[in-house]
Amino acid sequence: MASLTIQLTGICASGNHLTFALSGAKDLVVNGELSEMLDPVTDDEAQAFVKIIAKLVRIGRTNAQARTALQAGVTVTL
Repeated sequence: MASLTIQLTGICASGNHLTFALSGAKDLVVNGELSEMLDPVTDDEAQAFVKIIAKLVRIGRTNAQARTALQAGVTVTL
């Protein structure tokens, strides 16, 4: 099974620039701005999220197992 951890690791003095560390199935540093986090989720972002979740479900599973898991539904709780 895949897992991801997202951690806010840095905030600039003004509080507008953020740095996140992504670790687990993918390791990456992500920079962003507070204003981006306050905007509503766009359709493009939601579509990208679904694709990422589907890829993460596939990790450690056969195609048949992944299909079964996705058909049953995947819940992401934050």
